[in-house]
Amino acid sequence: MKKAVDILQPYIEQEKTSDVVAGKVLLATVKGDVHDIGKNIAGLVMACNGFDIIDLGVMVPAEQIVKVALEEHVDAVILSGLITPSLEEMVHVARALEQAGFTNPLMVSGATTSLLHTALKIAPVYGGPVVHLKDASQNSLAIARLMSPAQHDEYVKELNAMYDELRQTHESQVKMVSLEEANSQKLNLF
Repeated sequence: MKKAVDILQPYIEQEKTSDVVAGKVLLATVKGDVHDIGKNIAGLVMACNGFDIIDLGVMVPAEQIVKVALEEHVDAVILSGLITPSLEEMVHVARALEQAGFTNPLMVSGATTSLLHTALKIAPVYGGPVVHLKDASQNSLAIARLMSPAQHDEYVKELNAMYDELRQTHESQVKMVSLEEANSQKLNLF
């Protein structure tokens, strides 16, 4: 993948027809995760669509993501992760961005991420728009909608309604009981 990107990058730069930048995006694979193929594809797709990319690489701690996002005045942060521990680290990054007063779009992607995890764990701790992306092809379209004054509010409403519905469905399906009640209902095999 890296060799293919290295070969394609000069052609991508050559094909850019204008000096207008669609926006500035920070990409990072969260702390604890070394996987970067998805992040690299996302960066390539975004660059092809006129975005200025700041790629922090892999194993990036929340503090560094927050620092660069604020210093560089990025329009969006895209977090990537492939392994399960990345899920909790994305929540940690969302909290850190929120505490720092960053409110621009936060996008999460990777094999272990899901709409449900985004709705239950990430969106509730972050004040700005949170978007779960199934694959790199969705990044540019989602950011374009969020950066468009005509589409931003409606898209955020759609996202929030979808996350609210997922949370309500999840809560209605998961019935929590006390430890005593659970023990009283245990299966007696002997």
